[in-house]
Amino acid sequence: MKKVGLFFGGLSNEAEVSIMSAKNVVKSFDYKKYKLVLIYWNKKDSCFYRIKDINSIKVVRKDRLDIENFSKTFDVALLMTHGKYGEDGVLQAILEGQRVKYCGCRVLGSSVCMDKGLFKDLLLSQNINQVNYLVLDYKSEEKKELEIKKKSIRKEFKLPIYIKPANSGSSVGITKVDRWINLDKGIRGALKHDSRIIIEQGLVKAREIEVAVLGNNSLMISDPGELGLAKDFYDYDDKYKLGKTANIVPAQLTDKQKKELKKITEQAYRLSNCQGFARVDFLMSGGKIHLNEINTLPGFTDISMYPMLMMSTGLSYREVINRIIELGY
Repeated sequence: MKKVGLFFGGLSNEAEVSIMSAKNVVKSFDYKKYKLVLIYWNKKDSCFYRIKDINSIKVVRKDRLDIENFSKTFDVALLMTHGKYGEDGVLQAILEGQRVKYCGCRVLGSSVCMDKGLFKDLLLSQNINQVNYLVLDYKSEEKKELEIKKKSIRKEFKLPIYIKPANSGSSVGITKVDRWINLDKGIRGALKHDSRIIIEQGLVKAREIEVAVLGNNSLMISDPGELGLAKDFYDYDDKYKLGKTANIVPAQLTDKQKKELKKITEQAYRLSNCQGFARVDFLMSGGKIHLNEINTLPGFTDISMYPMLMMSTGLSYREVINRIIELGY
């Protein structure tokens, strides 16, 4: 029986969401087909541990798992490690270095999609429509250059704008700015999570549309779903602690809009060298489609859109997980 190493936790600010996703996978795992090995990535010491019960995570020294022993412990890795180091190609590179099979995007696709600035530059090169943006890099750019860019924001953007860490997800570190006086505060908030900052143009009454993709060469692309919002912007607490978002599957769209969204989804997925599975996110305003980002390790929590969208194609939750495992290489 094939052993599946389920990785969760991690070093990022999304470790809590990662655990929530992993718990859902554990509940729906196909134990008749695979043997499950639980691997917790502990933030405190950056080490990996085998654990017995995901509902009672206990880090015991004797259960520490060195990366050299990955190949002896499981046959394929199923990653639920959202955010920095787990989703940006770092963990993927560790697995490849140990010649271990894993599910999902490879190192290149993971890193490209995780860095919002790099991803947006890639879209721009192919004339894929997106909102206006500006990258502020506080590590590589001189202070004078950064100040010039900050001054240009008021000329090039209209309020509201969104300020985001380039390498983060789950709405962590994102600020909506409605007044210019709050610009510096928003930048400082994003800098707590990353040295690269993205300024994005806000849209009027934007709809958040998401599409799920499953596959390596041959792709299964879901019909679009919509994130139902009662206000303009939901942060981490709204989404995961207060459960204020609602998923609408399928989204109320015209056949032409669905066709266009699926076309752009495939184009962006292949352009970014994605593999296995991913969720492609869009913004729609005034009937115009803007590609927002690709999430290469989408959530599998109770409120996550990806499994809902794939289940709308006729697969069960368990079958979605099985398909992802089968696509690992």
